[in-house]
Amino acid sequence: MRTLFFIFILLALIATLSLSEFAASVAFGQPDETYQEMDTGVEAASRGKAVFMEACNSCHGLKYLREDGSPGLRPIMDPGAAKEAFGVEPPDLSLMASARGRGKTGARYIQRLLTTYYTDEDGRVKNRAFGEETQGDGTIAMPQPLNPNAPDFDKKTHDVAVFLLHVASPETQERRSIGTYVLIYMAVLTALLYALNKATWKEIKKK
Repeated sequence: MRTLFFIFILLALIATLSLSEFAASVAFGQPDETYQEMDTGVEAASRGKAVFMEACNSCHGLKYLREDGSPGLRPIMDPGAAKEAFGVEPPDLSLMASARGRGKTGARYIQRLLTTYYTDEDGRVKNRAFGEETQGDGTIAMPQPLNPNAPDFDKKTHDVAVFLLHVASPETQERRSIGTYVLIYMAVLTALLYALNKATWKEIKKK
């Protein structure tokens, strides 16, 4: 009886650790060496929204934005005019983060895209992240939207990437909360079962 109980406790602990890993991977995607410390909290997303409205919304829309009953966000510039100006129609960014990878991976790609602009020897603007993705020379139609010399450049690229992650996966925070509650439940259940087993054996020994 006691042996079986301890086997159950061991299995419960293993399940708890597995659920912890699962909750983290579902909410944030698999671990990645790049931008490992990305803060995906609500405050970062809120700051990122302000950056998006200031630097990105002139060309890009968010037609699947689900926020306070929002029907979506249209780009300020007419798509036809944008295509004429840049050669291609700027894409809607609602699902960009999820299209570029699971969880944090997509947000990391967006941040890297915003931080890897450079000018080649011929004076053409290129982007390393875009070049790697398309397996091309890095030529990109989108001008650099944020000033790389600004003191808060890294923070802004981080925050707008987090905002687009929230737009693409608005359930991220909910999943994280559910995972936490599941772990707490398993820990409490294990403690109660341990106490019950201890009390049961105490009564048996008295007899």
